[in-house]
Amino acid sequence: MYSSIRIQGYRGLDSFRMEGLGRVNLLVGTNNSGKTSVLECIELLQSVGKPRVLWSIAGRRGELVNEVPGQPPTGPRRDVLDISHLFTNRDLRRAIRIEAEFGTADHPAGWNDEVTMHVEDPSSSSNDESNADGNGESLLLRVRWSERDDDYKAPFTEDGFLLGPLRYMAVRDGAGQRVHFVRTSRMTPEEVVQTFSRLVLTPRHETIREALRIVEPEVEDLVPVPAYYRTRFNRDAPGGVVLRLRGVDDRVPIGSMGDGMWHMLGLALSIANADGGVLLIDDIDTGLHYSVMEGMWRMLSEAAAARSVQVFATTHSRDCWESLAAIAQDDGGDVTIQRIDRSRGEAVTFSREAIVVAAERNIEVR
Repeated sequence: MYSSIRIQGYRGLDSFRMEGLGRVNLLVGTNNSGKTSVLECIELLQSVGKPRVLWSIAGRRGELVNEVPGQPPTGPRRDVLDISHLFTNRDLRRAIRIEAEFGTADHPAGWNDEVTMHVEDPSSSSNDESNADGNGESLLLRVRWSERDDDYKAPFTEDGFLLGPLRYMAVRDGAGQRVHFVRTSRMTPEEVVQTFSRLVLTPRHETIREALRIVEPEVEDLVPVPAYYRTRFNRDAPGGVVLRLRGVDDRVPIGSMGDGMWHMLGLALSIANADGGVLLIDDIDTGLHYSVMEGMWRMLSEAAAARSVQVFATTHSRDCWESLAAIAQDDGGDVTIQRIDRSRGEAVTFSREAIVVAAERNIEVR
């Protein structure tokens, strides 16, 4: 579990640091303060040997294109990544460095988990590995994780567009932890069905039911129905799961129960499938009424402790952090609030005790 994180050169985070992290961490701050960027940095740390994470990050932000602007398309259409968005001030001469420190006795002291990213000119190198694809690109992107012996490298254009097929790197046995990023747009029906199908008729099936009862107490059961998400009208609409409600004879599609039910299902499935890893949740309160947020935090806090998951979430809602304060006061728990302000260079950390005091004294922490 991470206790500290240090970020240099990533997007708007020129030099930034978070300390005193806990099991459950809520990131607060103004729009464009860097909250989502912090989540992405943790995702990069956790995605050891999986360069595809760069495409996932860019895809969520709408930064992928199908072809290089200003150049005629060559070959089949494919996603093209403008990597300059990842660097502070879009300056490719800078380097990105993300470091984390573990807060457990199982790891030595110091910054012991790291990912770096930088651009180099292969013409200055004595080897000829850069032009292996024959595309004539003039620059090379290198990504290195501290847990790997080799690094990922890919050529791209001077304008910052990463071309050519990804060269997937095999992950060493035991390298990296599982990381789950719950997007603002939430899980797709296909993702829900695939994840839930692995949990049906296991002890975790009941934990999913209990999570949905936070939103609707009349939920008796739920099952995945793959055919429900195959629709030509809206493939991203809630679907793939039907509910049985107390006193209702017909099965009820989950989409008819509102966004809050769909979001709660996504949270419960994500943490149930993240043993020993990290759960990242952007805008955790979206679609949830303030009256169910305390139950949501209780579910996440208990599941995180039971499954050794570290949670990082973002919010703009006062109701959200005050609900977390209620959990901290009632149950204790290893929780923090991190106020993100990239201009400060360091997050303001509110420990469990400070969160409780802030809520009691009506102190604003957002």
